[in-house]
Amino acid sequence: MEANPLPEQNIRILQIYNIYRLLLVLVLLATFLTSATTTQLGIHDPDLFMDVLLAYGIFGMLVIALITPSRTFSSSQYLLSALFIVDIFAIGFITYSCRGVVSGLGLLHLVTIAAGGILVVGRISTFLAAIASIVTIYGEVYLSFTTDGLANQYVQSGLLGALLFATSLFLQTLAERMRRSAMLTAEQATSIVNLEQLNHLIIQRMRTGIVVVDTRGKVITANDAANRMLSLNASSDATKNLGNPTDTQPLPEVLKKHLEMWRESPGKRLPTFRSRKSGPQLQASFAYLNPNSDSSILVFLEDSSQFIQRVRQMKLASLGRLTASIAHEIRNPLGAISHASQLLQEAEGLTDADRRLVDIILNHCARVNLIIEDVLHMSRQKQDSAERINLHDWLTEFVAGYCESHEVNGTVTVDIKPRSTEVRVITSQFEQILNNLLENGLRYSQRATGTADLKLKGGLGRKSDQSTPVLHVIDEGQGVDAATEERLFEPFHTTEATGTGLGLYISKELCEANQAQLSYRRTRKGKSCFSIHFSHPDRNVN
Repeated sequence: MEANPLPEQNIRILQIYNIYRLLLVLVLLATFLTSATTTQLGIHDPDLFMDVLLAYGIFGMLVIALITPSRTFSSSQYLLSALFIVDIFAIGFITYSCRGVVSGLGLLHLVTIAAGGILVVGRISTFLAAIASIVTIYGEVYLSFTTDGLANQYVQSGLLGALLFATSLFLQTLAERMRRSAMLTAEQATSIVNLEQLNHLIIQRMRTGIVVVDTRGKVITANDAANRMLSLNASSDATKNLGNPTDTQPLPEVLKKHLEMWRESPGKRLPTFRSRKSGPQLQASFAYLNPNSDSSILVFLEDSSQFIQRVRQMKLASLGRLTASIAHEIRNPLGAISHASQLLQEAEGLTDADRRLVDIILNHCARVNLIIEDVLHMSRQKQDSAERINLHDWLTEFVAGYCESHEVNGTVTVDIKPRSTEVRVITSQFEQILNNLLENGLRYSQRATGTADLKLKGGLGRKSDQSTPVLHVIDEGQGVDAATEERLFEPFHTTEATGTGLGLYISKELCEANQAQLSYRRTRKGKSCFSIHFSHPDRNVN
C-alpha cells in the first residue's frame, strides 16, 4: 500500500479523531443515563446499547493508550483501516439498538468515512464507505424482519449510503490534491535547501574573498577566502551566518579606508593594499546589496598575487630583452673605454694626478659592468617549476656549501623548528636570494663584532588561520636607520660605495616571484632581521 506522504498533518487529525471517539461514547452514555425516558437512545435494545457503548469506550481508551499515531502511520495503513471498520460496526450496532436510521445516528458514519477518506490512501477508503453502507442497510433489513409495526426505512438507508460514498469520493479527491500539493511543496523546499547549501559551499570555496558589511562598517558574514586574506575570526558565528549581527567585528582599518574612498568616488579604481605586512596584495571592489545606499555593502577581495607574479615574469622577460640590447650596445664601448684606460695607465710619464683619474675611470667601468651583470643575472633566471623541499635539510646543505666556497670567518647556524617544515620554491632563485642576504649579513656582522656570525631561524609561523613557513636571517650588525629602511628595497639604493643597490631589490623581486614576502625589521636587541614569509606549500600556485 502507498505510504502516506503527510504524516505530520494526519497524525494531528488522527489524534483529534481518537479524542472524538471517546467524547462520542461519553456524550451518548451521559444522555442515555440522564434522559433514558425522553430520548430514542437504546429504545429498541437498551442492553445492547449499553454493552456496545462500554465496549466501544474501552476500545477507544486502548487505542489512545497502546497505538500511537506515529506508530500507526509508520507501520501500515491496514491498521488504520481496521480501526475504522471497528468504528463502523460499533456505530452500526448503536444505530440498530436505537431503531435504525430513523434515530438519525446513522449520520455518525459520515465522520468516520470523512476521517477515512483523509487518512487512508487509495481505494480502501472507498471500501470503508461500502462497509458502512452495507451495515446500515443490513440493520434496516434485520429490523424490518424482527420488529412488528415498524415502517421500513430502505429509501433513507439507500440515501445515507449514497451520501457516504459521495463523502468518501469527495474527500479522497481533496486529500489527494492536498498530498500532491504537500509533496510539491516538500520537493521545492528540499530544492531550495539544496540550492542554498550549494551556494554556501560555492561561496565558501571561492578564491575570491566575499565580505558583507553593515552600514556601521561591521562584518556581518565572510567566506573562508576573506577570513584568510583579512585574518578575520573564522570561528565567529558572525563570519558564517548571514544576518546574525550579535557577534560582529569591525573591518580592518586599511579596508575601511578603501570603503570610504569608494563611497566618495564609486567609479574610481582603488589601489591594491595589504591587510598585514606579510599578507597578500589585495584588490577590493564594492557594491550595495540593495539599490539604495542605506543597505549593507558587499565587498569582493581578489588576491592579485598570481596576476602580479605573471606581470613580474613578463617584466623579467622584457628586462631580459632590454638588458641583452644594453649589453650589446654598452659593453663594447665600455670594454673599449676600460681597455684604453688600462693602456693609458701603463703609459710612461703619466703624472700621479692623471693616474688617479685613470683609476677613477677603471673603477666606474667595473661598477657599470657589475650593474649590467646583476641585471642580466636576474633577467636570465630559468623559469623552472617550483620544488617542495624540506627547509632544514636544504638550508643545512646550502650553508655548508656556501661557507666552504666563501671561506666564512665565523659560524652560520641553522635552527628550523619543526624540522619537518617544508616550502615550495624555485631552488635556483632561492639560492640567489640567500646568497644576497648571507653576503650582506656576514659583512655587517664582521664590521660590528669582528666575526662573521649569522643565524638562520625559522619554522611554522601564524598567518591568517593556517600555519605557514617563515625564515629569519639574523645578523650581528647594528641595523639601519628609519630613513634607510624606507628605501631598503628600492633599486640602485645603496649605502656602500662599491655596491650596485640591486641586491635586496632583486631578492625581493625573486621572493615575490616565488609567492613569498621579504621584509625587514629589528629584533628586540636591535639586530637586523630579514624575514621571508612563504606561501603554504599546499596552496602555492605552481
